[in-house]
Order: sequence, then structure tokens, then C-alpha cells
Amino acid sequence: MEDENKSPRRTWDLMIGIALVIFGSLRLYNRFQTEAAWEWDFRAILTLVFIIYGAYLIYRHFQNPPED
Repeated sequence: MEDENKSPRRTWDLMIGIALVIFGSLRLYNRFQTEAAWEWDFRAILTLVFIIYGAYLIYRHFQNPPED
């Protein structure tokens, strides 16, 4: 039963990881372009944490191959 749910979970983790990296990067890029004096406030650090978590999900997807 657990093995049946593992493949869709891996696919969702990959898609969520890609989305977090892309949207987080775009958010940081837009913030960097609009502010002259860029400060590391709570929102910037939280966005960076989401990017790192998304990269971890992508890494974990490709690190552990599916067991068929």
C-alpha cells in the first residue's frame, strides 16, 4: 500500500521543488531590481529558505531512484 503512494508523492515533491525554486528566485530577482539598498529582512530570508527547500526536494528526487 505504501509503495503505491510513493511514486505520485515523488512526482509531487519534484513539481513543488521546481515551483519553489522558480518562484522564489523570481521574487528575489524582482526585489533586487526594484530596491537600491537591498536589506536582508524577514521576507527575503523566508524566500531564501523556500528556495533552499525546493532545491532539497529536487535533489532528493534525483538522489533516490524509484524502486520498481
